Amino acid sequence: MNNKLPQNTGPDGLAGEGARTGKWRRASIALVALLLALAGAGDAAAAARYVDAMDYPGAGAGWEAFSDLERRLDHDFDQICGDTFCEGDYSDYQSLRLRCSVNAASGAMKRCLWTFAASEIATDPASGRLRVDSRTWSCPIVLPPGVTLREFMAALSGPSPLFDPLPRDGTPLYENLIDCL
Repeated sequence: MNNKLPQNTGPDGLAGEGARTGKWRRASIALVALLLALAGAGDAAAAARYVDAMDYPGAGAGWEAFSDLERRLDHDFDQICGDTFCEGDYSDYQSLRLRCSVNAASGAMKRCLWTFAASEIATDPASGRLRVDSRTWSCPIVLPPGVTLREFMAALSGPSPLFDPLPRDGTPLYENLIDCL
């Protein structure tokens, strides 16, 4: 007895129609895989439309300049904190991060957020336990439409960027914090 299948058999062992069905099934699977791969590539391209300001115009290219701006803003915030925001429920506000999204093609900024944290720690006199009250804030920075990262960085290049006017509208960055903190 010959256990060998005819050459035109499909994966189900059937000749003729089964072979055509098996080829169609393999072609369909390949087509679906190709479409999924193309959809994933489209998602990756869409995800790269905006980048962090630190990664504009290329990966890590803006890190040094943006880190310098963050340091100067932190310094300005520390200088005014005691006379302004730090007189409320919390006395130890800390600037955490400033992050901005930038259109990778045009350099136009989309959004900026500056995050802060603060806490109070009190000792319970009866038990010696420490009670912690902490909070974080995410403060949006209002940007004029179409302002570019280059304009933003140039406007805040002075020694006190927290009080420098933002490009195109003249509002100091400081005013964005008043309603937030």
